[in-house]
Amino acid sequence: MKWIWVILLVIIGALAAFVAIEYFTVSIHALPSYIPGHKPAHGHYGGGHYRKRGAGAAVVAFIALVAAGYLTYRNLQGQKPATAGPATKDSSSVDQLISSPPSEPGGTVEG
Repeated sequence: MKWIWVILLVIIGALAAFVAIEYFTVSIHALPSYIPGHKPAHGHYGGGHYRKRGAGAAVVAFIALVAAGYLTYRNLQGQKPATAGPATKDSSSVDQLISSPPSEPGGTVEG
């Protein structure tokens, strides 16, 4: 469920980046009809580009992609394995190995 927001933000960022590129590279009269601001050319010169709309779409794309990256980082940090719990019968901790003297092959410890 937590990855839904990452996917949604990546999609929004990609679409906003596409719209920003369209606003910056295509003149006003040649914009596709599915992008807001399309003006059909009816004998009027429609030169120029929508620079403010392009900049706004670029800012939205940047914010959405940075937020998706941050959420991805947080989600991956939350998935780190937990630290080992108390030692079991067969395992011994580093502190026990360092503090205890080595055992003799006969099983007794002379000291």
